[in-house]
This record gives sequence, structure tokens and C-alpha cells, in this order.
Amino acid sequence: MRIAFDLDNTLIRCGYDFPLEQPQRRLWATLLGGEPLRQGIVTLAEYCRQREWEVWVYTTSHRSTWYIRKLFWLHGIRLDGIVNQSRHNRKATANCTKHPPSFGIDWLLDDSEGVRLEGERHQFRVLVIQPHDKEWVSQVLATFDTLN
Repeated sequence: MRIAFDLDNTLIRCGYDFPLEQPQRRLWATLLGGEPLRQGIVTLAEYCRQREWEVWVYTTSHRSTWYIRKLFWLHGIRLDGIVNQSRHNRKATANCTKHPPSFGIDWLLDDSEGVRLEGERHQFRVLVIQPHDKEWVSQVLATFDTLN
């Protein structure tokens, strides 16, 4: 199974104030800088790894793959793949904001209702995560537990 997480307003604060993870590699985080990730992503990444699922990022931002890998590495998370806007523009096979099937992604976790509607239209699975939802990890785990 391949699971992808959106960044802005899902895992990275952009106008919403949600709790943040403390980097596992604090010294490197101080030296390298970068945006902190939402509290709970480490738990979810570990959950996916225990099931031998791949952990990806799918973002419409123009952040470089190096930068995104660094953010997750600082939290002890290894990413299996990254789709940023430039990769999406080169490889997506449908005309929509995001198209996970073009990259073999089974589930996309995103804050956008518009992406969910595109998922219905283009037949891919989206789990909407609200930026203000304090129980977002429980929602994701409950959804994923039904897949086993």
C-alpha cells in the first residue's frame, strides 16, 4: 500500500495553529532549519512502516525533493517517494490538482475538500484531514484499520 500526505495545512502550518512534533534530530534541525511537522506524523509513519506500506508526500508546492526529505529525516521518517508540483506537471496523467494514481498512490491524506471532489471524479481515494482537528491521528488510524 502506498500512502501519501499533503504538506500545507495538513502537515505544515499555513494559517492554522496545530501542535507540532519535536524533531528527533534536534541539533541538525537547529543547524539545517526548516518547517516543523504536525504532531502525529511520526506515529502514522511508524504505523505504515509496521504494515510495510510506503510513505509518500504529494504536494502542489514547489519545495524541492531534497528539502522535503530533510524535513522528514529530521523527525526520523524516511520517505519512499515525493510528488511536488514540478513532478506532478511532468507525470500526472489526468488534468486535476493532484492525481495519485499517476504515481501508484493508494490513499492521499489532504486538507482540501476540492481534492476530495477530484478524487470522486477521477476515482482515487482521499481522506480529508481538517487542520483544526485535534483527533486527526485517530481518524486516520480508524480508516486504515478497516483496510486490514
